[in-house]
Amino acid sequence: MLDFNNSFRAAALATIAAVSYDLVVIGGGVTGAGVARDAALRGLKVALVERGEAGGGTTAASTHLIHGGVRYLLYDRLTTHATCWDSGHIVRTAGAALTRLPILWPVYRGHSRGLETVETLLEEYDRFQTMKYGLPHLRLTPEACLRLVPGLKAEGLRGGLVFDEWWVDAQALAARVLDSARAAGAEILLRTPAEAILRDGARASGVRAGGRELRARVTINAAGPWADRVARLAGASLPLRLMKGTHLIWNDPRRVPVGLLLEAADRGRYVFVVPSPLGTWVGPTDLPGPDDPDAARTTPEEVRSLLDSVRLYFADWRDGPDRTIVGSRPILGQPGDEKLLSRDFAVFDHGVRDGVPDLLTIGGGKMSDFRVMAEAAVDAACARLGVRAACATHLTALDGTPVGAIPDWPRPSPALKRFLRERPRLREAHALAHLGGAFAAHLARRAAGLCPPRDEDAFRRRYA
Repeated sequence: MLDFNNSFRAAALATIAAVSYDLVVIGGGVTGAGVARDAALRGLKVALVERGEAGGGTTAASTHLIHGGVRYLLYDRLTTHATCWDSGHIVRTAGAALTRLPILWPVYRGHSRGLETVETLLEEYDRFQTMKYGLPHLRLTPEACLRLVPGLKAEGLRGGLVFDEWWVDAQALAARVLDSARAAGAEILLRTPAEAILRDGARASGVRAGGRELRARVTINAAGPWADRVARLAGASLPLRLMKGTHLIWNDPRRVPVGLLLEAADRGRYVFVVPSPLGTWVGPTDLPGPDDPDAARTTPEEVRSLLDSVRLYFADWRDGPDRTIVGSRPILGQPGDEKLLSRDFAVFDHGVRDGVPDLLTIGGGKMSDFRVMAEAAVDAACARLGVRAACATHLTALDGTPVGAIPDWPRPSPALKRFLRERPRLREAHALAHLGGAFAAHLARRAAGLCPPRDEDAFRRRYA
């Protein structure tokens, strides 16, 4: 009898420990959270495992902006277009968590891009800004820039351009998306690292995490820069180029009155200065990172580089930061110069790539298109599951209310995006061809006196 009871008890515990799902998601950053929410809203039985807190990795180390990427217009126009398109969905579904942030781009004598070039860039950005409820740019005189940002250096200042983006507490956003997934029926397991990917013959059949076996018909790897390490648990792999980004943080949330986009000291890139409730953030750097994201560390050279950059513009910005934060960006493996790397994303089917069916990875991308990344991943999972349910994350706000009417903005061609992703020089030529035509048109309007007035009063009326 004792043996029978012990056997019965062991069988019961095994039954409790092994739970079956349609889908198990590995990774609780904003992308993984988006995958869990999307799947749950389609009626799938879904679980998510995350080794730490919601959004505690790359999401927390981001610049905390929902932005289209104005600088991508120089070499990856379609990513700017696609990101602005999906950012509009994020604004509609998570609007209460977002704050509009005006950003000044000051232009000085000797900068690599002059006022007319920068304004042309922002005129092109205006074409996509509407998709994410952004406002048209404004052009300010040098005097207006100095009144707007006290302490900004006057010598050599030619003027400035103002555009806006959306600021969000990124980690809080990830938590809210997970709360929405949980409300739709998803099981969320935080502080539960994935220990192994379960196998049923060749196919992936779920995850062992926290002493439990979470059996699943499809497993989605949404581990960001850790995605390759997770894929290797199943004998698969993922082509990523990890780029390290450091921010310096001052606890003073209003060290500057508006955001700034500054040409860096090395003139090879730009850095943000972002005032926020989380403090004033300066960064990020953009350097090749270690293969292990956990080994990413801020170096004294990075701190010095960012301080040198901001001190080019402020004579009294002398003290060092109160703290720093560093993260690794999971950029798709691709040829070409680091400054031309596409921020596009892709869904990888490891059954095709590595002979491990029912394991998918969502890789690349950025926070500003996490919703459409999740949609693509769950679409691929549904194809494996034979489920026809459509995505609803753009129709339902995070609090469960319907979003109402959605503008029918055009999306960029997926085929052209895929073609250009692997051809960086052609992708850059495509972007510069658009900018070249826009620059000629801009100069013609300036010569004809047709550019509308943009002034300090307009800025204060808009952002009062």
